[in-house]
Amino acid sequence: MRLKSWHCLMFLVMAVLVVYYPTLHAGFNSTDDLNMVSWIEQMGPIDLNQLFFPQGTSYYYRPLTILSYLFDREAWGTIPSFMHLENILLHLACALLVFAITLRLLPLWKGAKQWPALFAGLFFALHPLATESVCWVSGRTDPLMTLFILLAVWLILIALELDSFPAALGAGVALCLAGLAKEIAVFILPGVVWLVVVYPDEGGWLERIRRRCWTLLMPTAGVVGYFILRHLATAYDSGVSTALKGVVDGDYDLLNKVRIAFKVYGFYFKKLLIPWPLNFGIVEVSGWYVLSGIVLAALLLYLVRRADVPGAFGLMAFFTLSPALLVVFGHMAWTPLAERYLYTSVALFAPLAAYLVQRLRAFINISTRRKFDLVLVVLLLVFFGTTLHRAWIWQDNLRLYRDTVAKSPDLEAAKTELAAALLRHGKQAEAEEILVGMQGGEGAPEYINDDINLAQILSSKGDFAGARAVLLSQLNANPKKYYLVLQSLLRVNDQRLSKITDPAGRRVLQKESLAWLQEQQRVRPNAFTLYRLAKQHLSMGQKVLALDFFRKAYAQSPVDAHYRGAAETFIARIEKQGS
Repeated sequence: MRLKSWHCLMFLVMAVLVVYYPTLHAGFNSTDDLNMVSWIEQMGPIDLNQLFFPQGTSYYYRPLTILSYLFDREAWGTIPSFMHLENILLHLACALLVFAITLRLLPLWKGAKQWPALFAGLFFALHPLATESVCWVSGRTDPLMTLFILLAVWLILIALELDSFPAALGAGVALCLAGLAKEIAVFILPGVVWLVVVYPDEGGWLERIRRRCWTLLMPTAGVVGYFILRHLATAYDSGVSTALKGVVDGDYDLLNKVRIAFKVYGFYFKKLLIPWPLNFGIVEVSGWYVLSGIVLAALLLYLVRRADVPGAFGLMAFFTLSPALLVVFGHMAWTPLAERYLYTSVALFAPLAAYLVQRLRAFINISTRRKFDLVLVVLLLVFFGTTLHRAWIWQDNLRLYRDTVAKSPDLEAAKTELAAALLRHGKQAEAEEILVGMQGGEGAPEYINDDINLAQILSSKGDFAGARAVLLSQLNANPKKYYLVLQSLLRVNDQRLSKITDPAGRRVLQKESLAWLQEQQRVRPNAFTLYRLAKQHLSMGQKVLALDFFRKAYAQSPVDAHYRGAAETFIARIEKQGS
């Protein structure tokens, strides 16, 4: 039976929905998800001006990604299954675009059948490296960015084929939107330019560039437009300065930095072709990956020398991966290496993989093709099984962090999250054993959630003084965790207040909690903290101050905030008592 486009599309839809079905039953990941959701829920009504032009200091400038989370809040109230579904649908849209791009390339490859396009779509849709970006709500930046990058590439191919200015303009807009989802999208521009230049047509290079000037200018304008928006949006761009500082500064000499670059890119090159083993917390890789890095460099030079469309896709895949080196030098993430950094590269490599498979199949005699086709089917089935299993692991924090600690036993942050997951599952003794073993470890200054979790265990045992001592010792240890430590201290005080009957002792604790709440509001202003300040003042008998804070909380809270109705009730009650 001859494959039709709708057959391929339905097959892709079913494959993605089935393989990522376990993700729909997952909760939030304790790394980033919980903090992100809490922040989104406490934000006020959607303010596009504030979202796209926040001013102040900015580490990340990703307004489009934040807007997608705000859409979740408005549409279904940050329910985990719906937020996971959005990630899955974004991944599906990317897979369909990979199919559409490869389908448009087939005439250039003299391909009359659609199976290479289906292979490319399935290669990307089922590739195990995609699981981290799809199963992690906070990983949405990658599918969202990739969606617009693929849309830009598809529109560029249309512009080149039909000499269409609207398609070229759309590609520029799509690249700008990709940058607004995640900043590394801008690194694809050299690859896009190369694609436009090498796309086959009559005449020499200069003649082709002259005829395609708009197709070259529009994507470039999109990237320039992104940088203009970013400059206007922030008073000080700490993200760019951190990335540049990591490259320029440091103890590494130039030769050592080159060695590290070969090792990092060699590792990712191997991961692209052989993704196993899969690990959420990659902290160190073998020095032997320098050799695969050298092989990659030789292949990239060969693709440049070929100067054709398949090679351009290989170069675009590399350019989108290239900023991963900045993470290593700039220490910009909790692990120096991550599988999610390959998400876009896999999508752009898929058409090249389909081209190579088609060419290889053409050289094989007819009697051997059935075996070759069987190998391709087995490869996709292995991808399917691996991704399904990985989605199941990501379904539960305890499973995920047990897997991560088993593969990276020295990663303190992973052990911290494992201890937290154990506590949530009631496995207190196992969690305490992990946390006590971590005290004084090398990772303690950087990752202090282990102390927060240890304080939780001490509090559950009634040792409030011990919990307080642990938290106070870490209050100023890491500015990034300052707010979380304050929150934990407030929880300890709440538990202490439930046990104390002495009025003088209660007053001391209430004043201390009030000071910590005021500090939280100074560090991270939000309406819910105003509501908590109001309740704290009310518990201390300060009704005038309580009424003022309840009014502020009510005025600044989202319409569907869970505490908004309570604030309104308190306002009416205090006003009635005062009249």
